[in-house]
Amino acid sequence: VYTISEIKINHPSQFRRFLAGGTYGSPKRMKTTDMAISVNAVVASSGDFYGFRRYGTIVYDGVVRRMECKYADTCYIDDKGDLIMGYRGQFNNAQEAQQFVDDNNIRFSLAFGPVLIDDGVNVTTNSYAVGEIHGHYARAALCQMDELHYLLVTVNFEGEAKQLPTLKEFADHIEDFGVREAYTLDGGQTAVITMNDRRINAVQFGYERMISDIIYFATAVPDGE
Repeated sequence: VYTISEIKINHPSQFRRFLAGGTYGSPKRMKTTDMAISVNAVVASSGDFYGFRRYGTIVYDGVVRRMECKYADTCYIDDKGDLIMGYRGQFNNAQEAQQFVDDNNIRFSLAFGPVLIDDGVNVTTNSYAVGEIHGHYARAALCQMDELHYLLVTVNFEGEAKQLPTLKEFADHIEDFGVREAYTLDGGQTAVITMNDRRINAVQFGYERMISDIIYFATAVPDGE
């Protein structure tokens, strides 16, 4: 069963990332729902669970905090709210990565992957070090339709539906939505979408995993309105 949240925002600043503990590298872990509540998110998704693995390039507040692009693709979010896809082997060192961040006004990144759709083309790989891509697992993705227009997608067991997709099957289904960009987030028991402080998708094993981060969308309505 696919759960999809469609989001349209007015300004890129409404698209945000929150790290449990409030700082990069904090050992604290929280449920996606609890993190969403703590930042008053309208819509939120579990992120890349960066604190669990060392793969991928992590950017937070415009600064490269970790640079590893040998094994994992990276999704960068710029100051326009656009998703920019980075691939394995993109940089030789942290200085190159920071220059890319500065040149492209990158605000933050996600490091799980792989990239599924890039510029409307299905580029899903057949070989990847993260995420059990050939197995049948619950999965999650962040997608961009066009300017300031996104989809959050999960697939999981629900009711009598007991079948879960391989990554390629997941990507093919997302491609049918007509997305411009799509990037894999941490799946399995991590995969959660919340709206207005409430989880809206079924979760593997019936309860949320404690993780290190979320992405979320904040309201543009001023306080008191």
